[in-house]
Amino acid sequence: MKSKTPLFLLLAGYISSLVVYQIWYYTIWPYSHNEKNIVVVVVGITALYLFLYFLILSNRSLQTPRKSFFLISIVTLLTFFLIPSVYYAGNQFRRGREKIYTEKKRMKEIEAKLNNAIEINDDANKSISELIAKLEYERKENDKLREQLNEIIKKTESKEEGHNTKGDIIIQTKSNEDFSKRKINSETDNTDLDKKNQEIIFKVQIISSNTRLATNSPRFKGLKNVWEYKDSDLYKYTVGNQIDLKSASALQSEFRRKGFSGAFVVAFKNGKRIPVREALRLLN
Repeated sequence: MKSKTPLFLLLAGYISSLVVYQIWYYTIWPYSHNEKNIVVVVVGITALYLFLYFLILSNRSLQTPRKSFFLISIVTLLTFFLIPSVYYAGNQFRRGREKIYTEKKRMKEIEAKLNNAIEINDDANKSISELIAKLEYERKENDKLREQLNEIIKKTESKEEGHNTKGDIIIQTKSNEDFSKRKINSETDNTDLDKKNQEIIFKVQIISSNTRLATNSPRFKGLKNVWEYKDSDLYKYTVGNQIDLKSASALQSEFRRKGFSGAFVVAFKNGKRIPVREALRLLN
């Protein structure tokens, strides 16, 4: 009778462990079920109770009902608590490993994105540098073209003004003799001279521009009564309305002192510009 008691207790503990495990696994375990895990646990419980059975058979002192009951009860209770604990620990370990794997994967993705962003930033910086260099080159080329254009304009204006000024210097030398002669003959041809003076006038040209200027332009420096005429696709601006070259030359000097360094004398006949030499010839 004593030999059958440990076997009966082992069988009862074994069945209880399996039943409690099945109930716990299918009702309390909150995560997904895996049939492979069930097989492993059932095999483990079976192996444990077989080991316990052979242990009791090999040890005569454990075959008494009290000791065998005590040992089997402890093992059964341990299975009740250890199996869920192992499940939870294993699940936490698995989830922790998955989390570590996910974090590593996410870090690799972040690193890849960061490297990609660095490459894009380097490409952008390179493109910006190339664009800046291109803009700098274009600016230098534009500056060169602007300088060439200004030089051409200056040469054109200086050529025209130099030509007129040179003629005026030659004419001014002769004008003294011409006025002296006119004074000697003034009594005889005074009537003809008045008639010619009404037709021919001298002005002082101060500005030449390829665009039309407003009357309040800063280039006039506050001058009033500026007269405009167009010649050779240029707008030219004059002051004064002199009947002789001497007074016009004096006016020219006055305006050069006022800052119009390129001022020179021009002549008009009936509102049309003519060379100063021709105007003097007509007056004489």
